[in-house]
Amino acid sequence: MEYLIDVQRHLVCLPYSVANLHAMAQDLGIKRCWFHGDHYDVPKRRVEEVTARCVAVRPRDILRVIRGGST
Repeated sequence: MEYLIDVQRHLVCLPYSVANLHAMAQDLGIKRCWFHGDHYDVPKRRVEEVTARCVAVRPRDILRVIRGGST
């Protein structure tokens, strides 16, 4: 799985699905309370750590993934 993050700390994965989002969060150690229905937010104190394991993308790319496209 590939993890994508934007400057607003929104986090999604490819391939995109809710099940994969939860698996990604578990792998990254992010609590379920940071789930917002179609993406995860990264806690501010963990941004550097999580970003090191992700591909940085633009916010519009995160929206494209959520809406069913790809980056």
